[in-house]
Amino acid sequence: MEKYMYVALERLKEADYGEVRFVRVTSQDIYVKDGRVESVSENVEEGIGIRAVVKGAIGFASTNILRLDDVIKTAERSLKYAKASASVLSKPRPFLSEPKHEGEYSTPIKVDPFSVSLDGKLDLLMRVDGILGKDPNVVLRYSYLHFRKIEKFFINSEGSVLRQTIYLSGGGYTAFALIDGVLAQRSYPAPHGGNHLQAGWEFIEEMDLPSQAERIREEAVMFAKAKPLSSEMETTLVLGTHQMILQIHESVGHPLELDRAIGYEASYAGTSFARIEALGKLRYGSPLMNIVADATLERGTGTFGWDDEGVEAQRVPLIREGILVGYLSSRDSAWAIGSKRSGGMARSSGFNRMPMVRMTNVILLPGEDGITLDDLIADVKDGIFMDFNRSWSIDQRRLNFQFSTEVAYRIRNGKLAEPLRNVIYYGITPEFWGGMVALAGKGDWKLWGLPHCGKGEPGQSMDTGHGSSPAVFHQVKVASAA
Repeated sequence: MEKYMYVALERLKEADYGEVRFVRVTSQDIYVKDGRVESVSENVEEGIGIRAVVKGAIGFASTNILRLDDVIKTAERSLKYAKASASVLSKPRPFLSEPKHEGEYSTPIKVDPFSVSLDGKLDLLMRVDGILGKDPNVVLRYSYLHFRKIEKFFINSEGSVLRQTIYLSGGGYTAFALIDGVLAQRSYPAPHGGNHLQAGWEFIEEMDLPSQAERIREEAVMFAKAKPLSSEMETTLVLGTHQMILQIHESVGHPLELDRAIGYEASYAGTSFARIEALGKLRYGSPLMNIVADATLERGTGTFGWDDEGVEAQRVPLIREGILVGYLSSRDSAWAIGSKRSGGMARSSGFNRMPMVRMTNVILLPGEDGITLDDLIADVKDGIFMDFNRSWSIDQRRLNFQFSTEVAYRIRNGKLAEPLRNVIYYGITPEFWGGMVALAGKGDWKLWGLPHCGKGEPGQSMDTGHGSSPAVFHQVKVASAA
């Protein structure tokens, strides 16, 4: 492939910039449902994606037919598309340069997840399933494991030569309990696919999935029996780490994608309220709010050596003490905020997708050392604790939102009291974050991976990482969904 790729790069000499990217993705998904193996799928997908840039206009083409003639034709198509796009521009568009890079990046792992036997993986999930199924009120249960190996070889006209191998491992399970017509769910370690990190099989062992199955089963039954809120109310809200990272993902990560903010991306889940005119001025949240995008974070699912435009991984401040100070950017968007260099956030989901601005590891930095979740709850006389996201809704500009969670408790006199079912909270992004009054320290900070973030047309599913400590918000509106 290397020889073919260099031949293809030669065909892009008429372009202002060219790149050739080989990607091979090996994946394995295992599902167990209600005591039986629901599915086992293994897949290998590989091919070459080629981009040409002419006067800032981008042409992209790809192929999974890895013969020299087809690779050459693919390069010629990408150049043809770039020239055609450039011909209709009223003026050239910026596409930022990048220094030459050469090197390799590989996820540090202890045990290759693809070396672990299928029988061993199925045995693990079946043990979990057996524990979840011991209560007749549990009417549906499923468990799952997911593994991925991504191999990339990248060259461009600036002289960069980059090799990367990224491993992703994760999984979890969910139990649904039905009592008197009320359905409740509980998941471990979290809903929406569990947790995923850049790691090997050792991460699955660290999660110790069977050890929590009895508790999860009992909590599913408990929340099915729980009462809803009697009425809508405004209260003090304490959020655990998993709900915090979904809040960050939807109301901070997506609106700070620069292609949304400048109108390049609007067809999938909208634009952004955080327009570039607000940079350095917008009060996004309280002074406790410090958020960075860190593509160098150990084990983060948004970690890499270089993005898919050949830009090295960086740690970029987004919000500092509540003020908007940065965006997630790429080589064709960073110019809009006066930057001379991309933030290194352009990624694609495979060889047949064009790189676009994506979240890396967007994390809320922890609060003062020594402050714990228990401390946060102890300081609340009357409020609600919520964690483990169940559903979300947010408008096209990422401004008005609504979330529900699997777990909710009333807080009374500094202690968790009765469980509540189907609680939702809602608000407006800057007002909500402006109401953050307390934040736990690094002892309660947790890293999560979200491997299925959707964006783009045609759609792309991307791995993003998030981390947060639990936090307290004042004057949040909550209600019952049932």
